[in-house]
Formats: sequence, C-alpha cells, structure tokens
Amino acid sequence: MGLNAYQAKYYAYELQRSYANDHVGKIAGLLFDAQVEPKPHQIDAALFALQTPYLNGVILADEVGLGKTIEAGIVITQYWAERKRRILIIAPSSLRQQWQQELMEKFLIPSQLLDPKFKDEQLARTAAQGAEVLICSYEFALRHETSLLREWDLVICDEAHRLRNHYTGRNKAPESISHIVRGSGKTILLTATPLQNRLEELYGLVSVFDPDYFYSLDAFRERYVKAKGLGDNDDLVERVAGICKRTLRRDAEKYIHFTKRLPLTVEFMPSPAEIELYEKVNDYLQRDELFAFSNSQRHLTALILRKRLGSSTYATASTLERIADRLDAEVEAGIRRDSRGGLLLADFDTDDLTDEEVEEFETSAASTECGPAAGAKLDNKTLEAMRAEVDELRSYAALARSIAVNQKAVKLAEALDRGFERLKELGAPQKAIIFTDSTKTQEYIFRTLTEAGRGEGLVLFNGSNNSPAANGIYRDWLEANQDGDVITGIPAADRRKALVDYFRDQGTIMIATEAAAEGINLQFCSMLVNYDLPWNPQRVEQRIGRVHRFGQKFDVVVANFANKGNAAEARILELLANKFHLFKGVFGASDEVLGSIEDGFDFEKTINRILSNSRSDADINRAFKELEKQYAGEISSEMAAAKSKVFDNLDPNVQDRLKSYDAQSGAVLNKFERLLLAITKRQLAGYADFEGDGRHFVLHDSPVNDAPTGRYYFKSEPLDNAHQYRFSGPLATYVVESATAVDTPARELTFSLSNSERVSTAVRELVGTSGELAVKLVTFSMKARNDDISESYMLAGAVTDEGQWLDHEYAADLLDLACIDEGAEVSIDDNKFEPYLAERRAHLEREVQGRNSRYYDQQEELLYRNLQDRRAESEGKIREYKAKEKEARKNARGNDDPMQQLKFKKEARKWAERAEDEDEEARVARRKMREEADHYLELIEQALKGTQTIEHLFNIRWKVVT
Repeated sequence: MGLNAYQAKYYAYELQRSYANDHVGKIAGLLFDAQVEPKPHQIDAALFALQTPYLNGVILADEVGLGKTIEAGIVITQYWAERKRRILIIAPSSLRQQWQQELMEKFLIPSQLLDPKFKDEQLARTAAQGAEVLICSYEFALRHETSLLREWDLVICDEAHRLRNHYTGRNKAPESISHIVRGSGKTILLTATPLQNRLEELYGLVSVFDPDYFYSLDAFRERYVKAKGLGDNDDLVERVAGICKRTLRRDAEKYIHFTKRLPLTVEFMPSPAEIELYEKVNDYLQRDELFAFSNSQRHLTALILRKRLGSSTYATASTLERIADRLDAEVEAGIRRDSRGGLLLADFDTDDLTDEEVEEFETSAASTECGPAAGAKLDNKTLEAMRAEVDELRSYAALARSIAVNQKAVKLAEALDRGFERLKELGAPQKAIIFTDSTKTQEYIFRTLTEAGRGEGLVLFNGSNNSPAANGIYRDWLEANQDGDVITGIPAADRRKALVDYFRDQGTIMIATEAAAEGINLQFCSMLVNYDLPWNPQRVEQRIGRVHRFGQKFDVVVANFANKGNAAEARILELLANKFHLFKGVFGASDEVLGSIEDGFDFEKTINRILSNSRSDADINRAFKELEKQYAGEISSEMAAAKSKVFDNLDPNVQDRLKSYDAQSGAVLNKFERLLLAITKRQLAGYADFEGDGRHFVLHDSPVNDAPTGRYYFKSEPLDNAHQYRFSGPLATYVVESATAVDTPARELTFSLSNSERVSTAVRELVGTSGELAVKLVTFSMKARNDDISESYMLAGAVTDEGQWLDHEYAADLLDLACIDEGAEVSIDDNKFEPYLAERRAHLEREVQGRNSRYYDQQEELLYRNLQDRRAESEGKIREYKAKEKEARKNARGNDDPMQQLKFKKEARKWAERAEDEDEEARVARRKMREEADHYLELIEQALKGTQTIEHLFNIRWKVVT
C-alpha cells in the first residue's frame, strides 16, 4: 500500500523540520547526500563547529589520522545547504587539489583554485552567485590579501599550526590571514598540533580569528604563563574546551580500524659513471659564480637540479640540455637575456614542478640580476666564459645520456617482489604505486618494467595524462559511464578519475609523478614505492596518505631506496625514517614533529643549503646532525604535560557522547531514508518506474527542468551509470515541496494492520478503535550573533472516541500504517486537541529555552572571563609600575648627589602616576564590560521568552482495522 496525501505531507514536514544544533538530525540531509559515512567523532566535531554561533571561530584539533577534512566538509556542506556559499579554504599549496577532489568526491560541492590572473573574476562570481568554494594557498593569501578582504560566510584554514606565532607580530602570513578572516561569519582552524613549545602559541592561534577571546597577550601571560605550574589553571582548560574540539585516537579506535605502515628499504650502489655525474654536477652547483642562473633563483634551480640528480640520469640529462640551450641562445644573440622566473621555468618540465616551486619562481620573477644586466651587450671575455659553461653543461648532459641503466631501477624489481610477497601474506591485492619527481624518470621506469615482463596492468599518471595508453583508458571510461553522474565534463578531472578507476579494477602498478600525491584516493592499493624520496616531510606524508587512509583495510608497505654511494641521500632517508618516523607505525609522522615544521618547502631549502655548503661527507654528516638536533627536542616534557592537560582532556564525557552519536546517526539516517523513499515513490508515481523496494528507479519523464531522466539510485545502494538521488538535488526538492503543498482537508481515513509493514506494539492495541487526530508544526526561533537559529517539532496527537489521549508517538505510529480507505470530508473541532498540544508545546518550549539561553549564557561567560583577564592584566602592570617606583626611591635614598636624588624621585613619581592611571583605566574598562554583561543577561531573559509560530497541517478522523 502506498502513502496517501496526509501521510506524505507528514513525512515531508518531518524531513524538512529543523533539529536542535546538537542533534544528528540537523545534518541528516547532507549526510544522506554525502559519499562518506562520517564516524561519531567527526559528527561530534562538525556539530561542535555548527552549534557555536556566538563564537567567531573554532579549532578542530583531532590527532593525526582522524579525518579533520571530513569534519570540515560536513560544516561546509551545511553552510552550502543554507545558501551561505561565500566560502574560502586556505591550505598549504600541496593540499589545494586534494581539498578540491575531496569536496567533489565526498560532498558533491564544486570548488575552484584561486588563480592570480583570474582572481578578481572568481571572487566576484562567488560574491554574487556562490557558485563554488574558493581554495588558495597561504602564499596566495599573503600576496593577495587586499583582494581577499571581503565578507565570507566561512573561512577554513588547514594545517593552521603555521599561524601559531601570530602573537609575536613578526610573521606576515598569520597577520594577513587574521585580516582576511575578520570578514568571516565563522572561521575554522584545522591542526593536529595547536600547541608546540610555548603556551602563548595557543593565544596566537585563537587571536587569529578572535583577538578579544583572551582579552590581551599581557592578560593571557599574567593569568596562565606566569602561573606557578604550566597549565595548572583549570580555567584555561574550560576556556579552551569552549573553543576547541580535540579527539584522541584512543577515543576513536572503537569506530576506526587503524592499519600500520610496514617499511621496506632496498639498498643499491650507483655505478662509477653515476657517481661521476653526481660529483661533477654538484661541484658545478657549488661554484661562487654561474652564468646560467640569476642570483635570486640560484638556490631554487640548484634544489630542483639536485632532486633530478637523485631521480634518474634521464631526468638529469633533459634538464641540463634545456639549461645549456637557453644559455647558448644568449651567447648567440650576444645580449644578456632577461632571466626572470618565466624564462627559468622553461628549464624544467612544469608538470614535474611542485606548486611551491612554481610559486617561488613567480615570486622572484622580477629579479634580473645575473652578471651583466638584462639587455646589455656582452663583451668577448664574458662571451667566452659563457661558451665554456655551455660546453661544460653539454658534457654533463652527454655523460648522463651515456648511462642507459640506472642501478636504482635494477633494484626496483626486487622492491616490488619483496613488497608483493608481503601483500600476499596480508591477503591484500598485489597493487603498487611508484612515485617519482620526473616525467622522464616515469618514462624510464615504464620502459624498464615493460622490458622486465611487468607491462600488463601498468598505468601512468602525471600532470597531463595524455599518453596514448591514457587516452585509450579515458575513451573506454567515457563510454562505460556515459549515462551516469560520474562524468563531470571537466576533462582533466575526468581523465584522473578514469585512470584511478582503471588502476583499481584492472591495473597492477601505477607509476605516478607528484600530480598523484594530490587529490586522489587509492585506499584499494597497499604498497607505495618512493622511487625518488621528497626532501619535504610533509610531501612524504601526503604521498603515503594517498594509500594509508580511511577505508584502507590492510597494512601498507612503504618501500624506499637507500643509496650506498651518496652520503647526502643516506642522511635524508635516515632523517625522515628515524627522526620523523614517516614510514612505520600506525600513523607515521608524529603530531609534534610534523607540527614543528612550519613549511615543508623551507625544510627542502634547508637541505639544499647543506648540500651547497658541504664540501665533504664529513661536512654533510655534521650539518645533518645539527638539523636533527633542531627537531629532536621539539617539545619539552613540561610543555607536553601542559598540552595534555589543556587539550587532551577537553571533555570527560567524550566516550558517552560518541556512543550516543553512533546510535543516533544510524537511527536518524535510517528513518530519513525510509521517509524519503516513501514520499518519493508516491510523488514520482507518474514520472518513474521503481524497481524492487524503490531504491532504484528509472525517471522517464522529469517533473523539473534541471533533473535529467535516466536511472537513479539511493545512496545506500550505488549503481553504475546512474544518477545519485540527492536530498539537496532538484528532484528530491520537488518531491518534498509537492508533498507539503498538497491540499489536505479533514477527512476520514481507515488504517489496516495486516496491510502495514511497520506496526508498533502500542498501535496493535488500537484495533477496532476510532477517533480524531491533529498535526501541527511548531517552530521556535531566536537570533545568536548573525545567525537565525530555529528548531521545529511535529505537534501531533489523537483523541479516541472514548476520550483517551494518544500522544505524538502514537500519532506517528498511526500515520505509519497502511491506509486502505479514504472517506468523505468531515468536520473536526480543533479545540479538543488544544489542552494536550499546549502541554506538549510547553514541554518543548522549556527544552528549547534551555538551549537558546545557553548561547547568551556562554557569551556572558566570555565577558565574565574577559573581566578577569582585564583585572589580571591591570594588576600585573600595577605590580610592575610599583616595583619600578620602589626601585627609583631606593636609588634616590642611596645617592648623595641632590640632582640625582631629584631625578630618581621624579622617576618614582612618574611610575606612581602610571600605576594610578592604570588603576583608573581598568576601573572604567571593567565598568563597561559589566554593562555589556548586564545586556547579555537581558538577552537571556528575552531568549527565555522565545518566539514561536504554529502551522496547522491537517486533522483527520481515523479508525484502525485488522
């Protein structure tokens, strides 16, 4: 039996109603649409961010590996659903594409990377239409701060620990971000390491989005830093708990299966010719003066060339030839060419450069210094020296070309065999991704593996993805998915998806450049080979994170190559393995160590400086020991204890709440899907053919323009080549709105138990009973800061003909029964329900009032604590001034010179006046803050009165039969 109009209307309103901000029902619609099933701690964190409208921002600080991106994604989706679509994400360059991919794949939200050339157009479009989320790097935000100073609904800062030093006032990036987020309705900072070495870093982080939360840095230091024991003040714990959500791995392990990383190191000895090539190019790069590079870009080009040396002789040869050709063209012209970034970029295949390297070239693009000025005619002596450098570069390239076999590639087969054997033991699919920095090296690895008989299932992945094999895979993928939602129409994104799908379903080995380290998910693959090891620990972690992530069912083998003939490469591997712990354990890199690196690209530059300045293996070892020391004691035991107290015990009830959300999310989503399925089958009856239980259907005639015809599936049962039926989509919107709009005059309905799928024990007892039922919707509204907050509830109940009152739960059970007959319209006196519904409404009102008053109560609490901060700051200053007054009077008494005595007495008087002035200023400030607190108390009183509206939905006369 299908639903009738009354039941459909009831279900539709139930789907649309507003839940309390701490209830999973608030986000049920977006969880239904999402391509991810959030864990309880992620729902908890997202609701924490959403239910704090009185705060300018919050910090989500889960330990590494618990999915802060998903938490932020839920918040973004809620804002998107509420049409608050001016959203900006600021992330490290290397994570921008990952954000873009995750937003689309998991939450179906479009986004764009901000481009310096088109930023004005992109920003204007988002301000006017909210067409997509905008994503930029920290470097972009610093460089284009003025353009980003606008009103945002939401700003999210990923890897936000790089903002911790905002309190020092010395770092430009945190200051710029702080200016940008001041125009935001809400800011969310994501970081696993909110505190590193100083308690002031906590103040720095919070002051990015709310400089008044702790009143002032002086007050913060007075109350918490100068306290007898670091972190002993429970007041700080409470204040942090109000603004920060941190879940520990031990809290979440019941809900997440954490797999391990299994390190595999394969040693190789380079050939004499490979060693000769390295030494010659390294010596060349260490010279004081070179014609090939401008001074401002010399370190960057040396860094990239050194990484190519560690990649393959093919990558090295190609790069050296390009540099030689450029320098030779200058010699032929006899004129020094402009050596700006755009020109030097041509020395390298841009597909092989990281975002940070490209940005660095662009930043230094104005630089022209390199020997003679650009455009100057070159003298013969300079031309001869430049020709000699060209010849030298060509000789190095020729040497590189002569080395056809690289010893590391010879050992690759051993690495794969050992890794696959381990995967076999684990029962994992024998798939591996091989990462390299260079497309030339990628081609060489492809040839090597093909010649070794491993060509079957081999797939290349890089920035362009346009090889003949990739084109064939793409064509097949387009044909296979032509009728579904998978195709985005954006060729670059679709090519990436096609290659990943091929690797998952048919491939064995993917050879990828750094392009695959961003924004693709390979949890079906359990082996990763770092053919070239990045020097940036954050990039290494990012690579491993492609396979060692949510959804990975097996332990992951991480293979690295140890170059026995190169001290520098050996020390880099040792540093990343033993100090940063990247390759083993459950999560790899510890929060503390990775958090201590503000910028991984700067870390790469540090290693490059070591290699540029070290003339021997002993120099290299000495320099690396110094670097290790820098990160060895990155967090003191005292600070670790303070961090644990302040952050790791934020909520003693966390386990109970996670258990509650675990149960709640299942119940809410199951009910949500059941109600939506039921009204969909009714409202689309004339437009679609439903299969089985209705979770698959074919829409043959669309009731709305922007919902395509074709096959559809509910999220719970994915179907290839079909459209996902989304609650936020135009088709479901039509279904719900058409169900709520239907005319429902009072009518007699007959319900049958035997024809019903869902029959509660309570409703069974109503067989043979009849009566009348009323359904209304009550909505409670309030304002918290700039947000309108509302909660709505079904106000329903029934009266039997014998006069027995049946509450809202009975009413819901009745309306779940199959209706077998609709009688004539009837007249029903609404007044008979009023006393009962009024009692239910008063009960709901008290609950809502408690939550509503909490918002203002928390603001009043913030002001109260600010008052304590102001008092502490004032007392600290007065204490300091009085100490200086005392010191000056002591100096006056101990001096025999009358002029000096007078000078010290004047100084003492000055400090006494400063103390008095401070006392007076503090009194005025406290009085003003008390007045503000009184204002909030008045607002609390208003909130308790509340605003409510009641909408009548329908009345019916009912009877229940067997």
